[in-house]
Amino acid sequence: MAKTKSDSRRSRTGKESSSKKEMKAKHQIEVLRKRIVTLEGRLRVLEDIEEIKKLQRIYGYYLDNKLWDEVVDLFSDHTESISIGNRGLYLEKKGVDTFFKKVFGGGKSGRQPRELHNHMQLQGVVNVDPGGKTAKGRWRALIQMTYQFPDGMQAGWGEGVYENEYVKENGKWKFKKMLWHRTFATPYQDGWAKTATGGMGPDAEFPPDGLLADDGPYPSNYVVPYHYKHPITGK
Repeated sequence: MAKTKSDSRRSRTGKESSSKKEMKAKHQIEVLRKRIVTLEGRLRVLEDIEEIKKLQRIYGYYLDNKLWDEVVDLFSDHTESISIGNRGLYLEKKGVDTFFKKVFGGGKSGRQPRELHNHMQLQGVVNVDPGGKTAKGRWRALIQMTYQFPDGMQAGWGEGVYENEYVKENGKWKFKKMLWHRTFATPYQDGWAKTATGGMGPDAEFPPDGLLADDGPYPSNYVVPYHYKHPITGK
């Protein structure tokens, strides 16, 4: 049977309709593909933030118990520097090792009997940089201390702000740069309004590679610069 003109028109219309449906389906697939890529990127950032938070908290627990080998292993082999309070700036990972084991730890590892050394890691704000290989974080450390002095045990309070940088190496986040500014330190029985102490200063036996200038702890009102912009104004 010969095809009529009407049959030909229906055939062309059917092909055009099929082609439009195919193009629409390809467009929808592309939209979904881009959406999946975007969601995977967001998920990766959220996972990175959680890993960095875990790193910071684990650091705090090791610091509580003066486990210096474990603390140092949390730092990258390409660490830039560490600066804690007014003890000075120590460069590279060897500086991290020197600071924790010799300066802060005094050549000893582990808490001594009746010694308290809690450093609670609080109020974390973590931002992963574009590319997902580096990040920055701001934290507070609330400190409870008990030390053995010649005249007996003494308890103390302390607090300070971290501004840290992190790097992702072989799929694991590590510290790249650590800065901690002491906000206050005081004997427990006095309180910071009555007795505010300023820290121990640079170590004479294992001196730092340099010094960072700030206005010191309370009663100074020095604010450690924020690594992030205001979330609303962008300033």
